Amino acid sequence: MSRRAAPEVPSANRGPTTLNGPCVPAVVDFLRATFPQAYLGLDDPAKVEGQILDFLRTFAPNSGLAVEQGIKGGRRGYVHHVQILTPDGEPCGDLCWGGERQQGTVSMELTGAGCARVAAARPFAEAWGHAKAVLETVQARLTRLDIAHDDYEGKHDRSEAKAMYESGRFDGAHVRPAANEQGWNDGSGLTLYIGKPMATRQLVVYDKGREQGARDGDPLADWVRWEARFYGRNRPVPLDALDAPWEYMVGEYPALDWISAVMHVVRVAVERSKSNLFAAMRHCKRQYGGLLDLVIKHKGDEALPFLRKYLARATVPVWVRRNPFGTLSLPVAFRSPQLAI
Repeated sequence: MSRRAAPEVPSANRGPTTLNGPCVPAVVDFLRATFPQAYLGLDDPAKVEGQILDFLRTFAPNSGLAVEQGIKGGRRGYVHHVQILTPDGEPCGDLCWGGERQQGTVSMELTGAGCARVAAARPFAEAWGHAKAVLETVQARLTRLDIAHDDYEGKHDRSEAKAMYESGRFDGAHVRPAANEQGWNDGSGLTLYIGKPMATRQLVVYDKGREQGARDGDPLADWVRWEARFYGRNRPVPLDALDAPWEYMVGEYPALDWISAVMHVVRVAVERSKSNLFAAMRHCKRQYGGLLDLVIKHKGDEALPFLRKYLARATVPVWVRRNPFGTLSLPVAFRSPQLAI
Protein backbone atom coordinates (compact mmCIF):
# COMPACT_ATOMS: atom_id res chain seq x y z
CA MET A 1 0.00 0.00 0.00
CA SER A 2 1.40 3.40 -0.88
CA ARG A 3 1.60 5.88 1.92
CA ARG A 4 -1.03 8.61 1.80
CA ALA A 5 0.15 12.17 2.25
CA ALA A 6 -1.51 13.15 5.49
CA PRO A 7 -2.93 16.66 5.76
CA GLU A 8 -1.01 18.99 8.02
CA VAL A 9 -2.18 18.81 11.62
CA PRO A 10 -3.67 22.10 12.76
CA SER A 11 -1.38 23.88 15.20
CA ALA A 12 -4.17 25.78 16.92
CA ASN A 13 -5.97 24.20 19.82
CA ARG A 14 -9.62 23.59 19.07
CA GLY A 15 -10.51 22.55 22.58
CA PRO A 16 -12.43 24.73 25.04
CA THR A 17 -10.48 27.62 26.49
CA THR A 18 -12.55 28.29 29.58
CA LEU A 19 -11.35 25.08 31.24
CA ASN A 20 -7.66 25.43 30.50
CA GLY A 21 -7.02 25.93 34.17
CA PRO A 22 -5.66 23.19 36.42
CA CYS A 23 -8.93 21.45 37.27
CA VAL A 24 -11.39 19.26 35.38
CA PRO A 25 -14.29 17.14 36.67
CA ALA A 26 -13.40 13.93 34.80
CA VAL A 27 -10.53 12.58 32.71
CA VAL A 28 -9.93 10.19 29.84
CA ASP A 29 -8.67 7.02 31.52
CA PHE A 30 -8.48 4.60 28.57
CA LEU A 31 -8.51 5.12 24.82
CA ARG A 32 -8.54 2.82 21.82
CA ALA A 33 -8.79 4.16 18.27
CA THR A 34 -8.40 2.83 14.73
CA PHE A 35 -7.36 4.75 11.64
CA PRO A 36 -5.87 4.06 8.18
CA GLN A 37 -2.35 2.64 8.25
CA ALA A 38 -1.55 4.79 5.23
CA TYR A 39 -1.10 7.78 7.54
CA LEU A 40 1.84 6.06 9.26
CA GLY A 41 3.35 3.82 6.62
CA LEU A 42 4.74 0.89 8.65
CA ASP A 43 5.67 -1.02 5.49
CA ASP A 44 9.41 -1.04 6.20
CA PRO A 45 10.22 -2.92 9.46
CA ALA A 46 13.42 -0.91 9.84
CA LYS A 47 11.43 2.34 10.06
CA VAL A 48 8.42 1.22 12.09
CA GLU A 49 9.53 2.38 15.56
CA GLY A 50 10.57 5.78 14.21
CA GLN A 51 7.31 6.30 12.33
CA ILE A 52 5.22 5.41 15.37
CA LEU A 53 7.33 7.62 17.63
CA ASP A 54 6.89 10.53 15.20
CA PHE A 55 3.13 10.02 15.34
CA LEU A 56 3.10 9.93 19.16
CA ARG A 57 5.10 13.15 19.31
CA THR A 58 2.55 14.75 17.00
CA PHE A 59 -0.40 13.32 18.91
CA ALA A 60 0.91 14.22 22.38
CA PRO A 61 3.80 16.72 22.21
CA ASN A 62 6.15 16.76 25.22
CA SER A 63 4.33 13.82 26.77
CA GLY A 64 7.46 11.69 26.96
CA LEU A 65 5.66 8.73 25.40
CA ALA A 66 8.17 6.35 23.84
CA VAL A 67 8.21 3.18 21.74
CA GLU A 68 9.77 -0.08 22.84
CA GLN A 69 12.34 -1.41 20.39
CA GLY A 70 11.34 -4.62 18.66
CA ILE A 71 8.19 -5.54 16.76
CA LYS A 72 6.08 -8.09 18.60
CA GLY A 73 3.46 -10.59 17.43
CA GLY A 74 -0.27 -10.37 17.03
CA ARG A 75 -2.72 -8.54 19.27
CA ARG A 76 -6.43 -7.66 18.94
CA GLY A 77 -6.59 -9.48 15.60
CA TYR A 78 -3.63 -7.64 14.07
CA VAL A 79 -0.42 -9.37 12.97
CA HIS A 80 2.10 -7.00 14.59
CA HIS A 81 2.29 -4.61 17.51
CA VAL A 82 4.77 -2.46 19.41
CA GLN A 83 4.52 -1.36 23.03
CA ILE A 84 4.06 2.29 23.97
CA LEU A 85 6.04 3.25 27.08
CA THR A 86 6.00 5.98 29.72
CA PRO A 87 9.18 8.05 30.20
CA ASP A 88 10.11 5.56 32.94
CA GLY A 89 9.88 2.66 30.53
CA GLU A 90 6.61 1.20 31.83
CA PRO A 91 4.12 -0.16 29.25
CA CYS A 92 1.14 2.16 28.87
CA GLY A 93 -0.38 1.10 25.55
CA ASP A 94 0.40 -0.26 22.12
CA LEU A 95 -0.06 0.24 18.40
CA CYS A 96 -1.12 -2.72 16.24
CA TRP A 97 -1.13 -3.21 12.47
CA GLY A 98 -1.09 -5.84 9.73
CA GLY A 99 -3.51 -8.51 8.52
CA GLU A 100 -5.89 -8.70 5.59
CA ARG A 101 -8.96 -8.80 7.83
CA GLN A 102 -8.00 -5.41 9.33
CA GLN A 103 -8.47 -3.70 5.96
CA GLY A 104 -5.39 -1.50 6.12
CA THR A 105 -6.04 0.00 9.57
CA VAL A 106 -4.00 0.38 12.73
CA SER A 107 -5.24 0.25 16.31
CA MET A 108 -3.76 2.49 19.01
CA GLU A 109 -4.47 1.84 22.69
CA LEU A 110 -3.52 3.96 25.70
CA THR A 111 -4.07 2.82 29.29
CA GLY A 112 -4.74 5.20 32.16
CA ALA A 113 -1.01 5.85 32.55
CA GLY A 114 -0.71 6.62 28.83
CA CYS A 115 -3.71 8.96 28.88
CA ALA A 116 -2.26 10.78 31.88
CA ARG A 117 0.90 11.49 29.88
CA VAL A 118 -1.11 13.22 27.14
CA ALA A 119 -1.95 16.03 29.56
CA ALA A 120 1.31 15.87 31.48
CA ALA A 121 2.98 18.89 29.89
CA ARG A 122 0.09 21.33 29.40
CA PRO A 123 -3.51 22.01 30.51
CA PHE A 124 -6.00 19.22 30.01
CA ALA A 125 -8.30 20.87 27.47
CA GLU A 126 -5.40 22.21 25.42
CA ALA A 127 -3.64 18.83 25.36
CA TRP A 128 -6.70 16.79 24.51
CA GLY A 129 -7.99 19.42 22.10
CA HIS A 130 -4.79 18.97 20.12
CA ALA A 131 -4.97 15.16 20.38
CA LYS A 132 -8.54 15.28 19.07
CA ALA A 133 -7.43 17.43 16.13
CA VAL A 134 -4.73 14.90 15.24
CA LEU A 135 -7.19 12.00 15.38
CA GLU A 136 -9.62 13.95 13.22
CA THR A 137 -6.85 14.55 10.70
CA VAL A 138 -6.05 10.84 10.39
CA GLN A 139 -9.77 9.97 10.22
CA ALA A 140 -9.68 7.98 13.45
CA ARG A 141 -12.62 6.15 14.97
CA LEU A 142 -12.83 5.59 18.72
CA THR A 143 -13.53 1.94 19.51
CA ARG A 144 -13.33 2.34 23.29
CA LEU A 145 -13.20 5.32 25.62
CA ASP A 146 -13.19 5.22 29.44
CA ILE A 147 -14.03 8.41 31.34
CA ALA A 148 -13.35 8.56 35.07
CA HIS A 149 -14.61 10.84 37.84
CA ASP A 150 -12.97 10.49 41.26
CA ASP A 151 -14.88 11.24 44.45
CA TYR A 152 -12.09 11.30 47.05
CA GLU A 153 -14.42 11.83 50.00
CA GLY A 154 -16.87 9.13 48.94
CA LYS A 155 -19.88 11.45 49.05
CA HIS A 156 -21.34 9.49 46.12
CA ASP A 157 -20.52 5.84 46.75
CA ARG A 158 -21.54 2.39 45.53
CA SER A 159 -24.63 2.34 47.73
CA GLU A 160 -25.88 5.48 45.99
CA ALA A 161 -25.14 3.92 42.60
CA LYS A 162 -27.13 0.81 43.60
CA ALA A 163 -30.06 2.92 44.78
CA MET A 164 -30.01 4.91 41.54
CA TYR A 165 -29.96 1.68 39.56
CA GLU A 166 -32.84 0.12 41.50
CA SER A 167 -34.94 3.27 41.07
CA GLY A 168 -34.49 3.14 37.30
CA ARG A 169 -32.12 6.10 36.92
CA PHE A 170 -29.96 4.14 34.47
CA ASP A 171 -32.80 2.58 32.46
CA GLY A 172 -32.64 3.04 28.71
CA ALA A 173 -35.60 2.79 26.32
CA HIS A 174 -37.65 1.30 29.17
CA VAL A 175 -35.08 -1.48 29.56
CA ARG A 176 -33.07 -1.89 32.76
CA PRO A 177 -29.42 -2.85 32.12
CA ALA A 178 -27.94 -5.87 33.84
CA ALA A 179 -25.99 -5.24 37.04
CA ASN A 180 -23.39 -7.21 38.91
CA GLU A 181 -21.37 -6.57 42.07
CA GLN A 182 -18.03 -8.28 42.58
CA GLY A 183 -15.29 -8.30 45.19
CA TRP A 184 -14.42 -9.60 48.64
CA ASN A 185 -15.57 -8.69 52.14
CA ASP A 186 -12.03 -8.29 53.49
CA GLY A 187 -11.91 -4.51 53.18
CA SER A 188 -10.23 -4.54 49.77
CA GLY A 189 -13.28 -3.01 48.15
CA LEU A 190 -16.16 -3.94 45.88
CA THR A 191 -17.06 -3.09 42.29
CA LEU A 192 -20.54 -2.46 40.88
CA TYR A 193 -21.03 -3.03 37.14
CA ILE A 194 -24.09 -1.51 35.49
CA GLY A 195 -24.42 -2.85 31.96
CA LYS A 196 -22.57 -5.74 30.38
CA PRO A 197 -19.15 -5.26 28.73
CA MET A 198 -20.52 -6.38 25.36
CA ALA A 199 -23.01 -3.49 25.31
CA THR A 200 -22.29 -0.03 23.90
CA ARG A 201 -21.68 1.42 27.34
CA GLN A 202 -21.01 0.28 30.90
CA LEU A 203 -20.84 2.19 34.18
CA VAL A 204 -18.41 0.86 36.78
CA VAL A 205 -18.41 2.20 40.35
CA TYR A 206 -15.73 0.89 42.67
CA ASP A 207 -13.75 1.55 45.84
CA LYS A 208 -10.65 3.02 44.21
CA GLY A 209 -8.89 3.91 47.46
CA ARG A 210 -9.18 0.37 48.78
CA GLU A 211 -8.05 -1.01 45.43
CA GLN A 212 -4.94 1.13 45.88
CA GLY A 213 -4.31 -0.38 49.32
CA ALA A 214 -6.14 1.94 51.72
CA ARG A 215 -7.95 0.33 54.64
CA ASP A 216 -10.22 1.47 57.49
CA GLY A 217 -8.77 4.58 59.08
CA ASP A 218 -6.39 5.29 56.20
CA PRO A 219 -6.57 8.47 54.17
CA LEU A 220 -8.51 7.91 50.95
CA ALA A 221 -10.21 4.77 52.19
CA ASP A 222 -13.44 6.44 51.04
CA TRP A 223 -12.13 7.26 47.54
CA VAL A 224 -14.73 6.09 44.98
CA ARG A 225 -14.28 6.08 41.22
CA TRP A 226 -17.17 6.40 38.79
CA GLU A 227 -15.96 5.09 35.43
CA ALA A 228 -18.04 5.18 32.26
CA ARG A 229 -16.83 2.85 29.50
CA PHE A 230 -18.02 3.45 25.96
CA TYR A 231 -17.61 1.00 23.09
CA GLY A 232 -17.91 1.95 19.41
CA ARG A 233 -19.69 -1.24 18.33
CA ASN A 234 -23.14 -0.22 17.20
CA ARG A 235 -22.81 3.54 17.38
CA PRO A 236 -19.85 5.90 17.17
CA VAL A 237 -18.08 7.36 20.18
CA PRO A 238 -17.53 11.02 19.18
CA LEU A 239 -14.05 12.48 19.19
CA ASP A 240 -15.57 15.54 20.86
CA ALA A 241 -15.68 13.47 24.05
CA LEU A 242 -11.90 13.78 24.39
CA ASP A 243 -11.46 17.42 25.38
CA ALA A 244 -14.66 17.65 27.44
CA PRO A 245 -15.16 14.08 28.70
CA TRP A 246 -17.29 15.17 31.66
CA GLU A 247 -19.92 16.55 29.29
CA TYR A 248 -20.14 13.30 27.36
CA MET A 249 -20.23 11.23 30.54
CA VAL A 250 -23.13 13.21 32.02
CA GLY A 251 -24.85 13.40 28.63
CA GLU A 252 -24.89 9.61 28.42
CA TYR A 253 -25.75 9.21 32.11
CA PRO A 254 -27.98 12.17 33.09
CA ALA A 255 -28.29 10.68 36.58
CA LEU A 256 -24.68 11.75 37.14
CA ASP A 257 -25.43 15.46 36.80
CA TRP A 258 -24.01 15.95 40.30
CA ILE A 259 -20.52 15.55 38.85
CA SER A 260 -19.25 19.05 39.42
CA ALA A 261 -16.46 18.48 41.92
CA VAL A 262 -13.21 19.25 40.18
CA MET A 263 -10.14 17.09 39.96
CA HIS A 264 -6.67 17.55 38.58
CA VAL A 265 -4.77 14.89 36.66
CA VAL A 266 -1.78 15.46 38.92
CA ARG A 267 -4.00 15.20 42.00
CA VAL A 268 -4.97 11.68 40.92
CA ALA A 269 -1.28 10.77 40.96
CA VAL A 270 -0.81 12.48 44.34
CA GLU A 271 -3.69 10.58 45.90
CA ARG A 272 -2.41 7.33 44.42
CA SER A 273 1.04 8.03 45.84
CA LYS A 274 -0.45 8.74 49.26
CA SER A 275 -2.40 5.51 49.21
CA ASN A 276 0.57 3.44 48.04
CA LEU A 277 2.92 5.13 50.50
CA PHE A 278 0.66 4.37 53.48
CA ALA A 279 0.24 0.77 52.33
CA ALA A 280 4.03 0.38 51.94
CA MET A 281 4.67 1.91 55.37
CA ARG A 282 2.07 -0.35 56.97
CA HIS A 283 3.77 -3.38 55.41
CA CYS A 284 7.22 -2.17 56.46
CA LYS A 285 6.09 -1.61 60.06
CA ARG A 286 4.51 -5.04 60.23
CA GLN A 287 7.50 -6.87 58.71
CA TYR A 288 10.50 -4.81 59.85
CA GLY A 289 9.27 -2.50 62.61
CA GLY A 290 11.06 -4.48 65.31
CA LEU A 291 14.36 -4.39 63.45
CA LEU A 292 14.11 -0.66 62.81
CA ASP A 293 13.37 -0.05 66.48
CA LEU A 294 16.51 -2.00 67.46
CA VAL A 295 18.63 0.06 65.05
CA ILE A 296 17.31 3.33 66.49
CA LYS A 297 17.85 2.22 70.10
CA HIS A 298 21.40 0.93 69.60
CA LYS A 299 22.76 3.40 67.02
CA GLY A 300 21.19 6.62 68.32
CA ASP A 301 22.35 9.58 66.24
CA GLU A 302 24.05 7.17 63.83
CA ALA A 303 20.78 5.37 63.04
CA LEU A 304 20.12 7.27 59.81
CA PRO A 305 23.62 6.74 58.31
CA PHE A 306 23.41 3.10 59.44
CA LEU A 307 20.08 2.62 57.68
CA ARG A 308 21.35 4.29 54.52
CA LYS A 309 24.47 2.12 54.43
CA TYR A 310 23.07 -1.28 55.40
CA LEU A 311 19.32 -1.35 54.77
CA ALA A 312 18.32 1.24 52.16
CA ARG A 313 18.52 0.50 48.43
CA ALA A 314 18.96 3.14 45.73
CA THR A 315 15.99 1.97 43.69
CA VAL A 316 12.59 3.42 42.90
CA PRO A 317 9.65 1.27 44.08
CA VAL A 318 7.48 -0.21 41.35
CA TRP A 319 4.40 1.67 42.60
CA VAL A 320 6.24 4.96 42.02
CA ARG A 321 7.45 3.99 38.54
CA ARG A 322 3.98 2.95 37.44
CA ASN A 323 2.46 6.22 38.57
CA PRO A 324 2.74 8.69 35.65
CA PHE A 325 3.50 11.50 38.13
CA GLY A 326 4.96 9.33 40.88
CA THR A 327 8.23 11.20 41.47
CA LEU A 328 6.50 14.57 41.27
CA SER A 329 3.77 13.60 43.70
CA LEU A 330 5.92 11.95 46.40
CA PRO A 331 6.92 15.19 48.19
CA VAL A 332 3.24 16.08 48.50
CA ALA A 333 2.44 12.60 49.80
CA PHE A 334 5.15 12.84 52.47
CA ARG A 335 3.72 16.20 53.60
CA SER A 336 0.41 14.54 54.50
CA PRO A 337 -0.84 15.60 57.95
CA GLN A 338 -1.02 11.94 58.92
CA LEU A 339 2.79 11.77 58.67
CA ALA A 340 3.46 14.80 60.84
CA ILE A 341 6.00 14.12 63.63
